[in-house]
Amino acid sequence: MTADSTLAPWLHAAHATLVALRARGAHAALLHGPAGIGKWELAMAFARDVLCETPDAHGRACGACPSCRLEAAGNHPDLRVVVPDALAFRRPAPAEPQDEEATTRERGDGGDGSGAEVERGATAKASREIKIEAVRNLAAFTGVSTHRGGLRVVVLGPAEALNAAAANALLKGLEEPPPQSLFLLVSDHFDWCLPTIVSRCALVRVAVPPRQAALNWLLAQGIPDAGQRLTEAGGAPLAAARDGDGLDADAAETLRGLLRLGPALRAAQIAAQIPRTIPVAASIALFQRWTWDFLSVRLGGHLRYHPEEAASFAALAQAWRPDAAVSWLDRLRDARATADHPLNARAVVEGLLLAYRNSMAEGRADA
Repeated sequence: MTADSTLAPWLHAAHATLVALRARGAHAALLHGPAGIGKWELAMAFARDVLCETPDAHGRACGACPSCRLEAAGNHPDLRVVVPDALAFRRPAPAEPQDEEATTRERGDGGDGSGAEVERGATAKASREIKIEAVRNLAAFTGVSTHRGGLRVVVLGPAEALNAAAANALLKGLEEPPPQSLFLLVSDHFDWCLPTIVSRCALVRVAVPPRQAALNWLLAQGIPDAGQRLTEAGGAPLAAARDGDGLDADAAETLRGLLRLGPALRAAQIAAQIPRTIPVAASIALFQRWTWDFLSVRLGGHLRYHPEEAASFAALAQAWRPDAAVSWLDRLRDARATADHPLNARAVVEGLLLAYRNSMAEGRADA
């Protein structure tokens, strides 16, 4: 294995920063940056590196020692992964699970716009918080000698998902770090993290890669429509590389066709064209991108997501005031908060489209 062979190229610099911090004795690092750029993958890769018993000349995990084999099998005794139940797929699982349910997963949306996975059969109300019990359990993990004689590593994320009690419990461990322990925290929303936790971690910013570098990587992975998917993912290559967001091309074009109608949109058209089953979160994301482009053009900017829709947005500008568009964005944001488990997905999407049409009817006179 060559140095950095398992890391996407834009993560190399952040990995080098982690290596330098560890060499200086840092016991906790907080990796922060936009979702979908590989922070979690970087944290797990660095955990493998520091747990490896025979790393290569670059400090990368060898992949063959007993420690690496334990980690690959999902049962390394010196690694603990702490995530909300809604992101349970990130927890290491034994290679040969004892029950059939543990082997079945499907891809869905984790609720942060990054296309995270959820387990098939998981409860509909899986918590998105990291609770105090999970953090308290770390005391037993860090309070004993390491099993392999090296470090013990805690990978925790998203750090902003810690509820108040869990954050305060973790703070105690960061203030008085146990010996031979390393905490790797990951955050998509750095500003939402408890300031006292942030202040006790070495901060490692992971930046969105240059577009061409991200595009080259996506093309090397064989991702179709890489440029468009990268744009829709806000430049986040791992988000763009995932197997879609559940909204197929035909459904997406149907929604865009309805949006183009603007104030001429009718309830009967919505009811007739919306598919019986439609992913709410992906539909809302499409609506948001449409509105962001509209506002950008109205404010003198450029079309980021729909460069081919200039005529459509020019027509909409005759009926849709910017403040009405912002109000619809607010409604989309509120709907997104409950989009993962809607009672009736089709009804949610239909209601949002009706609100879109009505927002134009209200703003038409002063357009």
